[in-house]
Amino acid sequence: MIGKDDALKVLEKVLSFSKGFEASVTLTASDLSLTRYYDNHIHQNLRRHNQTLTVRLVRGKSTGIASTNLLDDGSLRWAVQAARENMEVSGEEKDFPGLPKPEPIQEVNCYVPATANLKPKDRAEACAVVIDAAKSRGLQASGTYSSGVTELAVASSTGVRAYNAGTEAFFRTIIQDGDNTGYADRLTRDVREIDAGAVAEEALTKATLFPEAIDLPPGRYDTIFEEYALADLIRFLGMIAFGADAKQQGRSFMAARLGEKVMGDNVTIWDDGLDPASLAVPFDLEGMPKQKVVFIENGVAKGFVYDSKTAKKDGVKSTGHASAMRGGRSVPRPSNMFLKVGDSTRDEMLRSTKRGLLVTRFHYTHCPEPMNVVATGTTRDGTFLIEDGRIVARVKNLRFTESMVEAFSRVEAIAKTARITRDWWSTFNSVLPCVKIRDFSFTGSTMF
Repeated sequence: MIGKDDALKVLEKVLSFSKGFEASVTLTASDLSLTRYYDNHIHQNLRRHNQTLTVRLVRGKSTGIASTNLLDDGSLRWAVQAARENMEVSGEEKDFPGLPKPEPIQEVNCYVPATANLKPKDRAEACAVVIDAAKSRGLQASGTYSSGVTELAVASSTGVRAYNAGTEAFFRTIIQDGDNTGYADRLTRDVREIDAGAVAEEALTKATLFPEAIDLPPGRYDTIFEEYALADLIRFLGMIAFGADAKQQGRSFMAARLGEKVMGDNVTIWDDGLDPASLAVPFDLEGMPKQKVVFIENGVAKGFVYDSKTAKKDGVKSTGHASAMRGGRSVPRPSNMFLKVGDSTRDEMLRSTKRGLLVTRFHYTHCPEPMNVVATGTTRDGTFLIEDGRIVARVKNLRFTESMVEAFSRVEAIAKTARITRDWWSTFNSVLPCVKIRDFSFTGSTMF
């Protein structure tokens, strides 16, 4: 861990090397510790430190960007020089808004010492709980347990100074019974919240519920999505529809429909980088403070997230959602999405289902038709048939192809509790409940 004082000292040094230019500097650093187990054996422990410093030089409407992962004076000077050379050949950005000026940043406690100081022995003991539970049933457990600290520091010649350090622990497992698998994970800032026994029991239940998977024909099914699966459905909206750049370029289904009903009355989705229920970070890569942004309220399209560039174009303030993209430039993206809870439970959703499906999670999801957010992917690690309010069979994995706009217009029930979870791509950390959606479209099946 670099620490606040040393991180900001590095950024000040880069600014001093950038005289004659406006400049913005970001430093991201992570200390990751990980234990990996496969087939009931721990086979890897690692500890990794990674850091990236990115400098952006500005003169008028011209900008240049360069990065380095070395923090010695020579490397810092090289990054400044490389940014200057890139600026000279990149041309002007006609819509460049200038570097933002500092805004007050709310303090958020993101650092938990118990997580930062977790030992390999502690992770191994938690993995052993899952491994022993699987071995007692003659099954195989595989997975990872990671813990660590992530730091973000931002400084600019306009006066921005920001630093945050946050912890994260992520424990997950797949338990295998022949061709059948069951999945469970826990994601948290505070490692003391992880119950390895509960993770083992959840995955075991999914792996052993009905030994033989049946074929199910493609079609539309009333479907209950557990939080893992819903994370992927929400991801498509966050990646494709909720950024102000998508609005301004006409790529979002909400671009011409603000104030209109676009989803069901029971659907409210927002982003809040200050809510401690999420993995909150109180500012973005420009050092701008995070604001709560409501995207959908009771089914009505309400708003988008902004960075400084898109905010100037629309004549509004940045919402603090600048995020990295290839080449070091930024785009506005959500960071911590929430779906408003309802008044149901998973068991009540099951009992209310005449014939339908229960989906644990998805695998390798994509969006072939962005304008209507038509997404596709396959189920994984526990897909089950429901008849007359009961789970009656394991189903071979299915491919879905469905518009997220239409799907979220058919949400029949939402659980009254939510938890933080991560989509298959690890794009977002979202706080989500379990939901039931009517007539969800499954267009194909797999061999297992």
